[in-house]
Amino acid sequence: MSDLMDEFRRKVDRHHKARLRRGGSVVSAELRLPVGQAAKWYWSLVDAHPPRSARLTARQLARLCGDDSRVTVPWRSLADAVGVEDAAGRKVAYVEGGVQWLLDAGWLSKDVQGRGCAARTTFSLEVGESALEPLPMDLAEAAA
Repeated sequence: MSDLMDEFRRKVDRHHKARLRRGGSVVSAELRLPVGQAAKWYWSLVDAHPPRSARLTARQLARLCGDDSRVTVPWRSLADAVGVEDAAGRKVAYVEGGVQWLLDAGWLSKDVQGRGCAARTTFSLEVGESALEPLPMDLAEAAA
């Protein structure tokens, strides 16, 4: 699996460099794939087939983590990095839904310090046994 990821990452890097050589614009960091330790976490998560909101949120968290497994980022900045709105046009609500799925599935833990505008949210990437167990809603769908 890592050979396939490395090949894909090299292909994406070649594509970005080729666009720059042809006079294209610089590629936004939000569009780049995660690297380092967090990239392995992200690709493991993708294999679990999460909903789109969780996958896009996880991609940005992994990109921000890099070789670490923890990142402190404001909700609004994370929502801007994900760049997708829900049906009501709310970016932060869309990201909160993705984070909630990741928390429920055991792929992420969240630590909030402070209150209101001064709150600091730290996300930690987790891969535990709870991440490998199916969620109750998945079991209900399988039985139906």
